[in-house]
Amino acid sequence: MKSDERPRMSFTRGVFEGLGGTQFSARVEPFVLTLESGASSGPRNIVHSGHEFVFCLRGKLEYSVDKEFFQLESGDSLLIESKLKHRWKNPGSTVTTALVIISGFAEGEQPHAMHWKSGE
Repeated sequence: MKSDERPRMSFTRGVFEGLGGTQFSARVEPFVLTLESGASSGPRNIVHSGHEFVFCLRGKLEYSVDKEFFQLESGDSLLIESKLKHRWKNPGSTVTTALVIISGFAEGEQPHAMHWKSGE
């Protein structure tokens, strides 16, 4: 998919960019999150089926996973079971960009929407 063809959805202090295209029917959702300083997924935990792979491309990203905190910096990665309560935020003073790949989720579920619609 060409970069200018990506579906882009802005939310408060961030941008979601889909990477998988609209014609692919497997249960995998790759996307890029770009977050301004202080941006977060919101006050509520995110829970869905499947697994989540996060790769911090630049900046800092904090993931809270079932009462554990993971501090990711550029080049760091995290792989979690998405059934665990999780949230994310950019605790840094600069823009953060992360590649997120969600896979193995239930048919009909749209886990990407849980990640960007609640973003603050």
